[in-house]
Amino acid sequence: MVAVECGTEECQYCYVLRPNRSFSWRQNLVVFAWLCAATLAVAVPLVAMGFWPILLFAGLELLAVGIGLYRAICRCHECEVICVAADSIRIERGRRGPQHRWVLGRAWAQVVLKGCPRQWYPSRLLIRSHGRTVEIGRFLVEEERKKLARDLMRCLCAKP
Repeated sequence: MVAVECGTEECQYCYVLRPNRSFSWRQNLVVFAWLCAATLAVAVPLVAMGFWPILLFAGLELLAVGIGLYRAICRCHECEVICVAADSIRIERGRRGPQHRWVLGRAWAQVVLKGCPRQWYPSRLLIRSHGRTVEIGRFLVEEERKKLARDLMRCLCAKP
């Protein structure tokens, strides 16, 4: 979570939220290539011995792992931008650019940190205004979510 200065004059506070990424795209491709090489190193000798169905199942396994890895990488490159202006709150979410955009009125906005009653699941950070609710910071750890909730409440209480 990073609080930055917005490029627009109307925006008073701006937060850029990104998930913690352990690997870059290139590093993930290297890991997947090594996985493919290891799987094929086991499958090719078995195919040479006449167990040709192994190759089909190895291919399906690599396809499933590749699709899962691709989806996980895409989710790790998602970004949320929260801009608090004098009269509105703009929330944008997307991977390469804003794919989803919400604009909520600041005057009646509420920041709600909704916890799980049994502590099994992480809390949810919601911004509500005029019957609309937007969840933000889904990928943040609990401490970061609580800090963001405090910062946003402070921003909304501040005079524009």
